[in-house]
Amino acid sequence: MSSKTPIISVRNLVTKFGSQVVHDNLNMDVFQGEIFGIVGGSGSGKSVLLNTILGLRQPNKGSISILGHPITSLEQVTALHLQSRWGVLFQGGALFSSLTVGENIQVPMKEMEHIPPDLCYELALIKLKMVNLKESDFFKYPSELSGGMIKRAALARALAVDPQILFLDEPTSGLDPIAAEAFDNLILTLRETLNLTVVMITHDLDSIRRLCDRIAVLVDKHAVLGTLKTLLHNKHPWIHDYFHGIRGQLALAGTQE
Repeated sequence: MSSKTPIISVRNLVTKFGSQVVHDNLNMDVFQGEIFGIVGGSGSGKSVLLNTILGLRQPNKGSISILGHPITSLEQVTALHLQSRWGVLFQGGALFSSLTVGENIQVPMKEMEHIPPDLCYELALIKLKMVNLKESDFFKYPSELSGGMIKRAALARALAVDPQILFLDEPTSGLDPIAAEAFDNLILTLRETLNLTVVMITHDLDSIRRLCDRIAVLVDKHAVLGTLKTLLHNKHPWIHDYFHGIRGQLALAGTQE
């Protein structure tokens, strides 16, 4: 599934808030075509790591490259072009409440000046159907949607400009088990049909079991990398408690066999 050259490479990353060190020489690679999970306890810096990878905050030290480009030293025009090659689903969906679903999906397209309005509309309808929403949902406002529908609409927006990489921040949080499983299955389908690389922050052990090829566990300001099966045998106290607690045992029953 994965190539030898990382599609995302994080090297010796240090991030701080004042005197508080969140990451200390953290290293991580993500390869083409994999679904890569990021987990960790409160305060471990999961969202900080994601925002740093996305270029939303500067690292105090270290380097990050995406698709072969060092994101911390790009000119603005090059950076904008690179950012068009990934999509982001933020926690909670982050849809614009004053826009319809269709208008929300078109936002990234309209930021690319070469796409005519008529084509934006048609492409947005295609993305809507891709995430299994109905055409009638195109004209609804976020306040008229269920939690699961908001996630799907936000996913359609993240896919608007045909990204190579999809970043997901707690994609199943707030969803009931049936909606969460349906969303997981959608991610698997999209990965296969669109040849996506997916990076997801999650605490959902069911999603980890269903989706993740590899996982980075953020502990002690570093990233411990592995597959689910290898991490199940890791002796680090937090990693052991996370995967072998009561919830972990229920979600991962049979994984160790």
